Amino acid sequence: MPFSSLHPYRVRRLPQILAAVGLSAAALLPPAFAQTAPSFTAGPDDLMRVLPSQLLPALQIDCHGVKIAAPAWPAQLDASAALLATLNQVKVPEKLAALPMAMLCPAPSPLAAAWGRAAEQAGNLVKLDFPGAPGQVSGASFLGPQGSRVLLVNRSTQAVRVKLGTWVAKNARLDQYTQGDTAASPPKIDHLRRALGTEDAQGILLPPMSLSVVG
Repeated sequence: MPFSSLHPYRVRRLPQILAAVGLSAAALLPPAFAQTAPSFTAGPDDLMRVLPSQLLPALQIDCHGVKIAAPAWPAQLDASAALLATLNQVKVPEKLAALPMAMLCPAPSPLAAAWGRAAEQAGNLVKLDFPGAPGQVSGASFLGPQGSRVLLVNRSTQAVRVKLGTWVAKNARLDQYTQGDTAASPPKIDHLRRALGTEDAQGILLPPMSLSVVG
């Protein structure tokens, strides 16, 4: 129907309809922080470390009958960052190559799932640095026969983007864990799982207080 032949009421309603469509489209856009997040490029540390063989078994503990209240999500992220630092040693004491049981139960816990996927095929680890990024952003590349999987911890209250370059394949998968409903008991941890896409060309978005595995 030609615009000139529209009913006058419909013409008057057109700006309102267009405005509504605009609002609907805006609702589909990523959050504001996704558009303004600063971007940092991952670079390797100088050394490759041998991954302790006891790491994976320690993540697969039997939680049957274990009644422990999982620590708050920020504490779990702190423990993940601390374990990354611990693994970046020539010799890792066996008792330190693990996360606290309270963070692995009840199974399957987000930390056990993330760490298990990152390290399941790996024999070596390279600490990754992010020059210019907040000090609460840390990560490592877990190297195995099938390539690299990167575990990233963002303990800061701001979102950042990280460019991983050749550390991960273009057909890699992203698993990302963030805190959901804090009123739930235990607090709900949201899990996003997807293949990398065009939206990741400028870097992978790490939401505030998040744990991610890419590979």
